Amino acid sequence: MQWNKKNVAVGMGMLVAGMIFVFGAGAQASDDGQVFTLGEVVVTGERAAATTATAVTEVSAAQIAAKGASTAAEALKFLPGVVVQNAGKGESHVSVRGFEQNQVKLLIDGVPARESYFGTVDLSMLPADAISKITITKGVSSVLYGANTMGGVINIITKKGGRSPQTTFTAGFGDYRTAHYALSHGGSAGVMNYWISGGYRTSDGYRLSDHFDADDPDVGLGTSYNEDGGKRDLSDYTKKNLDVKVGYDPGGNSSLYLSFDYVDNERGMPVFYNRYWSYDHWRQWQVNLVGEHSFSEALKIKTRLFYVNHDDGIKDVSWDDDHSTSGKKWFEESYYDDDSIGGEIQTTSRLASWNTLRFSLHYLEDTHKEANWLTDDCWDVIKGWASEGWTDEEEYAARTVALAAEDEISLSDRLSVVLGLSYDTFEPTKTADQPEPGKMDTFNPQIGVVFNVTDATGLHASVGKKTRFPSLKELYSEYGGGNPDLDPEETIAYEMGASQRFSEKITGELAVFYNNIEDLIDTETIDGNKVYVNINEAVIYGAEAVVRLQLSDHFDAELNYTYLETKDRANNDRELEGRPRHRVNLSMSYRFDFGLTANLQATYCQRQFYEDDDYEWTELPDYLLVNAKLTQQLKKISGVGPEIFFQGANVLDKDYYETSGPEPGFNFLAGITLRM
Repeated sequence: MQWNKKNVAVGMGMLVAGMIFVFGAGAQASDDGQVFTLGEVVVTGERAAATTATAVTEVSAAQIAAKGASTAAEALKFLPGVVVQNAGKGESHVSVRGFEQNQVKLLIDGVPARESYFGTVDLSMLPADAISKITITKGVSSVLYGANTMGGVINIITKKGGRSPQTTFTAGFGDYRTAHYALSHGGSAGVMNYWISGGYRTSDGYRLSDHFDADDPDVGLGTSYNEDGGKRDLSDYTKKNLDVKVGYDPGGNSSLYLSFDYVDNERGMPVFYNRYWSYDHWRQWQVNLVGEHSFSEALKIKTRLFYVNHDDGIKDVSWDDDHSTSGKKWFEESYYDDDSIGGEIQTTSRLASWNTLRFSLHYLEDTHKEANWLTDDCWDVIKGWASEGWTDEEEYAARTVALAAEDEISLSDRLSVVLGLSYDTFEPTKTADQPEPGKMDTFNPQIGVVFNVTDATGLHASVGKKTRFPSLKELYSEYGGGNPDLDPEETIAYEMGASQRFSEKITGELAVFYNNIEDLIDTETIDGNKVYVNINEAVIYGAEAVVRLQLSDHFDAELNYTYLETKDRANNDRELEGRPRHRVNLSMSYRFDFGLTANLQATYCQRQFYEDDDYEWTELPDYLLVNAKLTQQLKKISGVGPEIFFQGANVLDKDYYETSGPEPGFNFLAGITLRM
């Protein structure tokens, strides 16, 4: 059964009416110590100068649930300085203060869990119910995070077993046969704790706005998206995940955790650049062993070893589904096989009550393999450049090593300084038949200052050099415009900020930032083909402001605004692609006495550009999005605390599009959660 707006309105009204007549409610679930602190690289809970000399945003599990987020991508929406967008292969990518995802280091429990070829990760693959918190470090992040942190760091911390047993089951249903199921259980036994969770999510796809015009000259029929409305083509998915964590944590000087995370994310790819592709498999798994030992109050050592495997296979389904396309057929099938193995050692020495010295060593070995199955209608076969059948497998590999030192000095109870220096190296070790770029290295110094003027007023400032090495795709991709002569990107990043607690109910934060980027890697169209090049210089600067209101025990809200200015010096100071100039986010939550919680999030995005089908620099339409969620807690029955929910995304059914084409219209999910 397909749901139209009338069905949804009636269903929502019945659900709300049912909620109002429910008496009593169970207590809100707490994290019960579920935050996996060993998954952090820099422990933000300590609130030392190393973590407060630049802007840091944290998102808790409770805030993620309030948004109705089902993936890490949705959990990152509505945050200051953060933009989540869909990418060309249907992935969800995030940018921070104008830096794209491959310029931002993204970690899962401290592990750089991304495809080694692209240097990115699909954030829609990580289920939100496995997350205990997310930390977004902007600007001059700590050197302890290792290499490739030019645009900041996002660390997604998963859950661990808490002090008492907890079991949670959630089932949700939506339009186009959308169904989400998740089951988790965690607890402890003596000095051991454990956590296991699994999920299954499936959908035939998402619907576009009822206002979508199939004749739209930018995204309609005949464009590179060739969309006719209704359900967006190839937006279907089937996602399965399993997360297991076992820890030895006696609460003394030592702790050791072993975790395993697996995702199977078979899905279609909404049409982009006239490509009708679908993943017939997309699998990623990682193993993470991390331990910490305090030899004394003056010396602590943390070590981490990890392995990440990613493999996927793409099929061209354009002719199979009788779709018409004006694009080139690059292959019939294609596969990627990526491996990353690495580790880190971090020492913390408290030399005096006013001085803490930290050292870290990071090692990462990336390997990528790929091959294509070509048929007689593929471009290379038509041109006589290749024969039908499987191409020879190409293999690329690279090694990244980062050595860092950070010294935190407390000059007084209110004034602290943090000094950092890292030496990062990147060395391609396998290049198939491509030229070898040679070893790249860089020194990255930085300094930060934190001054707590009063208990209610804080100031911070930081400046430092940050670097990103080219990805394997940017160096070697045959179809994507690989260029083995690329140099690393570098930026000098500046930030000044302030925080103020105006009262027990009102707090605010303000940060201004400036980045001068050299050798920015971008694509240029040369003879009709896109090629990666180092453009001369780019500038990114702006400001972000946050106001948080706790007006009563029932009502709280947050309003944040990000102003972003970008200039591509190599292209007459035109703005960089897909970076909105103005973005305003609003989040509100109201808790009724009878157990109903209403959450609303809204975002307004204005002025961003992209390169259209005719290679013209075009401004994207502005848009306003509103999401909402209603959650009703019910009486406990035999120790089981149920709650029912209804959530809607884009409830105004706004028709809009971004750099990857038309975005979802109104879509909903309704279901139940059981807590035991």
